Amino acid sequence: MEQYDVIIVGGGPAGLQCAGILSRSDLRVLLLEKNEQFGDKLCAGGLTIRDLELLPLPDHVIQQSVSHAVIRSRRRSASTITPVPYLFTVDRKELGAYQRGLLDGTSVTVMTRSQVTEIDSDRITLRNGQTYGYRTLVGADGYASVVRRHLGLSVRRRLIGFQYTIPLAAVDPVVEIYLEARRFHVWYAWIFPHRDTVAVGCCCDPDVVDHIRVKEQFHDWLREKGIGTGDAKLESHPMSYDYRGVRFGNIFLAGEAAGLTSGLTGEGIYQSLASGQEVAHMIMDPDYSPELLGRVLKYNRMLERIKRSFLLAGPFRGFMQELFVCSLNLKPVRMRVKDTFS
Repeated sequence: MEQYDVIIVGGGPAGLQCAGILSRSDLRVLLLEKNEQFGDKLCAGGLTIRDLELLPLPDHVIQQSVSHAVIRSRRRSASTITPVPYLFTVDRKELGAYQRGLLDGTSVTVMTRSQVTEIDSDRITLRNGQTYGYRTLVGADGYASVVRRHLGLSVRRRLIGFQYTIPLAAVDPVVEIYLEARRFHVWYAWIFPHRDTVAVGCCCDPDVVDHIRVKEQFHDWLREKGIGTGDAKLESHPMSYDYRGVRFGNIFLAGEAAGLTSGLTGEGIYQSLASGQEVAHMIMDPDYSPELLGRVLKYNRMLERIKRSFLLAGPFRGFMQELFVCSLNLKPVRMRVKDTFS
C-alpha cells in the first residue's frame, strides 16, 4: 500500500488551494478528484478582490470584470459604479483547470476519476479497490463529503440553489441582485454576467421556506422581468452552511465540506480558498494560528445576523428590504457595504 503524508479528497477550490500551499513543503501529497474535470459544479461564479488576493488570476480566466452593481427591491434600486472593477466572474471549470495547472511540475500527485468509498483511521479505499495510506486526511469534497460522513457529521443546515445559464450574443457587465420577500423570503435572485452567458438564479433554505414554492416564484419573476431562458436547462444544487469546525484529530475539513458556505448569500469560493489555504498551513505548522479562517467565520457570522434579522421581521420583511435598498443610496452606507463584500 502506497503511503502519503497528506491525502486531499476533492479537487474544488479548497482542495486545489490546499494542495498548492502544501506543494511548497517536503510533505508527500496525494490529491484525489472523483470526476474527470475539476470545478464541474453549478455556480454563479462571482469573485471579489479578496478572492484574487488569495488566488491571483490571469485575464484569460476572468470572464467579466464588473464595476457596476445594482441591488433592487420591489420599488427601489441602488446602483454602485466604481472607477476600477471590484467584482469578477469566472467559469468554474476554467477556474478548476487553472488551479490544477498550478500543480504541474510540483511534487503533488493528482489522480482523477478516483472516488473514495471507504475511510479508515490511516487509509482510504477507492471504488476500484486501490488503497492508500495517510498520516493526515483533508476532506475538501463538497456538500456530499465522504470525509464529513466518516466523521459522523450530517448536514443540518443547507441552501438549495436554482439557476439557468442563458447564452447571449452581447453581455452587459453588470451584476444585479433582486430582493423580493414575497418571492424569495430572506434570500434573493441574481444575474451574473459571464463571457457569452448570464447566470440567473435564486436560493433558499428548504427548512425555512418551501423550496418548490420558491422555484415557482422564481419562474414567475423571470416572466415578469421578460427574461427568456430559451433552451437553457434549470439546474439545482444544495449548499452546506453547517459549520462544525475544520480540525478533527488528523482529519481536516475545508470549503463546503466544512459547511463554510454563507447561509444568506450562498458565497463559497472565498471561504473555500481561505480554508484550503489555512488547513495547509495548519498541517505544515502545528502551532500555526489560522487568523484568516477567523476572519472568514466572522464574515459568515455577520451575514448570519443579517439573515436572522430579516427572519425575525416576519411580515415586515419587505419593508426592511425597501429600507435597506434606500439606505444604499447614501454614499457612506454604500461604500461600507461595498468594502464589506469586496
